[in-house]
Amino acid sequence: MLKKGEGSFPTRYLNSQKFENLVIDKIKEHVLTTENLTRLVRIVNEEMDNLVPEYRQRLDSIIDEIADVDHRLERLYDALETGQIQLADLAPRIQQLRRRREQLQAVKWEVEQQLSDRRVELADSKTVAKYVADLHNLLNESSLAERKSFVRALSKR
Repeated sequence: MLKKGEGSFPTRYLNSQKFENLVIDKIKEHVLTTENLTRLVRIVNEEMDNLVPEYRQRLDSIIDEIADVDHRLERLYDALETGQIQLADLAPRIQQLRRRREQLQAVKWEVEQQLSDRRVELADSKTVAKYVADLHNLLNESSLAERKSFVRALSKR
């Protein structure tokens, strides 16, 4: 026992590998459980469900705007075909509307993709149990450095 000055107290030395193994075992036992991961998947799905009406409203707005741009283009094409206006006068406006339509189509595709991604269903208990088993196996078979890294990443979050 070393004395380092007034008020010091004796401390026990812990075997770091035993301590780290204990921490990993407790994480597997209390954190990485089928119940916890199932609950986490359900919470994420509920949060994403809350975004669906917002995405739908945005998509409807984009579709309406695309229809408006298409209607404007049709009117310009009609005016051009009937000879009411010359092509030189309409060309810049037609190009502007076409660019706007392309931008809207890109945004529409993005929103549709977000809605499509949302359709991922809650994983069934068999799938979640497989993930839990995979994580347990990973922690059992990984090196000490990998387990330390996992614990650090988990504790930061």
